[in-house]
Amino acid sequence: MTTAAATRRRYGLALGSLLVALTASACGAGVASVVEGSSPKPQAMAAAQGACKTPEVPAGLSTQHVMSGDLRRTVVVYYPHGRMPGKPIPMVLDLHGSGSTPLQQISGSNIAATADKHGFAVVAPQAGIPFIAGKSHGFAWNVPGVPLMNGRPVPSGAPNDVQFIRDTIATMSKSLCADQKRIYVTGFSGGARMASQIGCELSTEVAAIAPMSGLRLPTNCKLNRPQSVLSFHGTSDGTNPYNGSKQLYWSYGVPAAAQRWATADHCGKGVTQQVVNGVMSTTYNGCQGGRQVVLYTVTGQRHSWPGVAGAMAKGYSLPKIDPNEIMWSFFDSHPLDATTT
Repeated sequence: MTTAAATRRRYGLALGSLLVALTASACGAGVASVVEGSSPKPQAMAAAQGACKTPEVPAGLSTQHVMSGDLRRTVVVYYPHGRMPGKPIPMVLDLHGSGSTPLQQISGSNIAATADKHGFAVVAPQAGIPFIAGKSHGFAWNVPGVPLMNGRPVPSGAPNDVQFIRDTIATMSKSLCADQKRIYVTGFSGGARMASQIGCELSTEVAAIAPMSGLRLPTNCKLNRPQSVLSFHGTSDGTNPYNGSKQLYWSYGVPAAAQRWATADHCGKGVTQQVVNGVMSTTYNGCQGGRQVVLYTVTGQRHSWPGVAGAMAKGYSLPKIDPNEIMWSFFDSHPLDATTT
């Protein structure tokens, strides 16, 4: 086993133990920390950035709650171990796929190890629509104007998940003492579609997005500022096909989605190059406001979070790159513009 693989395995085992402990806590007397109340205004949070107190969450995993509308919504948080209080912390929202849960997303994306290494907090909200995908019983996002993955319309009265994400950013920013210039959003599949929506609608609050296996540009997207976008997508994806499909929730292909974002950001022409064997990157530079759009195309990758075991179709090996490291490097190099805070 390589050093990198051994490290990932150790983090996987540690996270697995934490998941078991958290699940047991949720079934008990409610020992998880809870955050409730009205959402603070971003201006007030920005003014308080110079005096960060001890975060209101423990290190590692915890379940939090955010009031959105009249609903008490669930959010799972991973706060990095060894992080010293007193300085604002970057915050990454990690949105689960259709039929999944926040715990499954944190585990499946292997993001906790990356958070510990680089010192950022992970916030994984729970979508508002109960949803079954195969054997998985979880939740789906209410993406405006987009049907569910099974083709059915969003149920009448479904919660406003865009507002929920907005409320989550506001509430958890206060609880975590988040750096208002370093709030990012990633997500997988349906969570990637939701991350795409958030990147458009909350472009003045979210510094960059990284939709994995589900990049879209929302219909009638009108950016208040250019948005940096990173995405990974596999050519063997049967759920969100790389070159598009006739499914109403999907339609056009991923290269077209990246091009649409590049057009919205007023970028230059895309440049494609090989990163490693089996991985090509298409990069759009020269975007307005120093933004950037990058698409990584992974030959043989299934509908999966990139870089994890089982991600590749038969006959293909995992590429020798670390997508989470690439994602964090992209996020870290794209803070929110000072003029838009």
